[in-house]
Amino acid sequence: MYQRPDLNGPLANLRSNVEAWKTSLARHASEERRGKGLAWDVELMEERDDLAAKIVEDFATIDAELSKRWVIDNAAPSAWTIDRLTDEQIAAAKADWPELGMFADCTIRQVADVLGIRMVRAMAQEAVRRAPAVLKARDSQ
Repeated sequence: MYQRPDLNGPLANLRSNVEAWKTSLARHASEERRGKGLAWDVELMEERDDLAAKIVEDFATIDAELSKRWVIDNAAPSAWTIDRLTDEQIAAAKADWPELGMFADCTIRQVADVLGIRMVRAMAQEAVRRAPAVLKARDSQ
């Protein structure tokens, strides 16, 4: 079953760290800077280095979560959750709809978990309809 990745926390952290970065840049370019000397400039740069490290961590957290996902998982909202098909249900669907035989069971399961078995059948029917023209064009080359 599709499980939506929890990215709200890392995205909120990323937004706040980017805002802090912008604030630090604005402080460095402001009138506040005048007369503070080199030490103050270095302090601001160190502060931005810390913020940059946090931003990199936020991106790494988001990347780690999204790297666990198949591409098709990312597009589906959590409202599309569907109970996973059992092996018996896949076998029954393949018996009722022979066009599903063109897909491997793992492919049927992955797509059906997000889009539903009826969409998998519609894709198979479309493929069956288009196959003769595609094969003919490929053979003529």
